[in-house]
Amino acid sequence: MSSMPPVVPWYRQLWPWLLISLPASAVVAGFITLWLAATTNNSLVVDDYYKEGKAINLQLARDRVATQMGLTGTLSRAPDGTARLELAATGGSPLPDTVTVRLVHATRAEQDMTLSLQAVRAGVYAARGTTLPQAGRWNVHVEDPGSSWRLVGITSGFDAPLNLAADPK
Repeated sequence: MSSMPPVVPWYRQLWPWLLISLPASAVVAGFITLWLAATTNNSLVVDDYYKEGKAINLQLARDRVATQMGLTGTLSRAPDGTARLELAATGGSPLPDTVTVRLVHATRAEQDMTLSLQAVRAGVYAARGTTLPQAGRWNVHVEDPGSSWRLVGITSGFDAPLNLAADPK
């Protein structure tokens, strides 16, 4: 009589479980991806590309107006944390009594801010009661109330003054 080794059932073997785990992990990863896509909001995607393209032409015209006026600016944090803007126009153009500063976060639309700055004296503007954010990558847009010109700049924080100029596109 020859003795045969005992037969081990398949579910006690290592190889079937390794082979099953690969497709099972792909199915689990697929469900996680589906859940993330359904529950998160991607604010980087633009819904209406045509409308955005038309708006770019308007922005370029505003940049040309700012260049013709010779506008330059410096945005800085005042000692109390509020925004302070210094504007200069070499073309002798009059500066408005108020300007709008839009702080657009590079990746998080919910952190975007719009500040209204009032003239404190000729060429110097300040925002009362609103502090500038500390860190993050920000696109800064300064414009007049009629949206006829704009100055732009990019910063990674408002610890140092930010020089603003017309976008030379």
